[in-house]
Amino acid sequence: MNKKIRITMRRRAVVVREDEKGPFWLAHIVPIACVGIAVLIAGIVLLSFTDRGRATMMWIGLGLGIILTVYLLIVPVRGIRQGAPVVRWAGGVLAAFGCGGIAISLLAGIPFVAWAGLGDDLDGGAFIPGVGSTVFTAVMGIGMWMLTRGPLPALDRTARSARVKFNIDDAEGAQSITVQYRGADGEEHEAELADLIDDSWRDRFAPGTTWKIYAFQDPHLADAVVLLTEEHEDVWRDGYKLNGVRLGGESGAVKPGPGSPFLREGGKWSFEA
Repeated sequence: MNKKIRITMRRRAVVVREDEKGPFWLAHIVPIACVGIAVLIAGIVLLSFTDRGRATMMWIGLGLGIILTVYLLIVPVRGIRQGAPVVRWAGGVLAAFGCGGIAISLLAGIPFVAWAGLGDDLDGGAFIPGVGSTVFTAVMGIGMWMLTRGPLPALDRTARSARVKFNIDDAEGAQSITVQYRGADGEEHEAELADLIDDSWRDRFAPGTTWKIYAFQDPHLADAVVLLTEEHEDVWRDGYKLNGVRLGGESGAVKPGPGSPFLREGGKWSFEA
C-alpha cells in the first residue's frame, strides 16, 4: 500500500507518496540540516574570537529580532484595520513584541555581554540575556493567553460543499483531513477540517466524499481550517484543530461524541459578529 507523507508549511501542505521521487531537499533533509547547523556553529565560533566579530553577532541578532517582530506584527495590524476586538489584536501585538524581545535578548544580548567584557562578572554577564528573555517570555505568554481568550473570527454561515482530498496523519502523527471547496471569492481553496473526527467515523471521510462546511469570513483564513455544518451533527468528534486561526498551532481533545464542538449552544467557543 502506498503511504503518504504530509509536509506542513504555515497553512499549506504538500502530500508526497512514499514511492514517488520527492524534491531533492526533502530526500536529503537530514544531511542538509546537519551541514547547515555545522556551518552556523562554525560561523559563531569564528566570530567569537575577536571584538569585531562579537559586535557583528550582536548587530545580526538585533536585526533578526527586529525582522521577526515586524513579521509577527502583520496579523495584529491587519486585525486593527479590520476592526477586530481589542483582545485579539492587542494579544497579537504583545506576542509579537515578546517573541522578538526574546530573540533580541538572546541573539544580541549574549554577544553584547562578550563584546563589552561583562562575561568576567557572572552576575552582570547573565543580567541582560537572562532578565531580558524572562521578561519578554512573560509578555509573550500574556499575549498568547489574550489571543485564546477572545472569540473566534466571524464565521461565514453559508454552507459550502467540500470534497475530501486527503485523510492522513501528518508528520507528528496527528489527524489531517484536507478538503477542497469554492470560497466566497469564487476561488478554489484547500483547508483542513477543524473538527477532529473520532476513529469510529474516520473511514467515512474517504478521499472524494463530499461534506458541508463553514469557512471564516476573513479571506486570509480561507486556507486555514473549515468547520463541519449542523447537517453533520451525527458525526462523532474527539478533538479540534484551529491551526493558523489565532495561533500557529492550537488544538486539543474534546469528549468524544456526536455534534460540533464549535457550534453547540453554550459551548467553549463563540464567534465575532
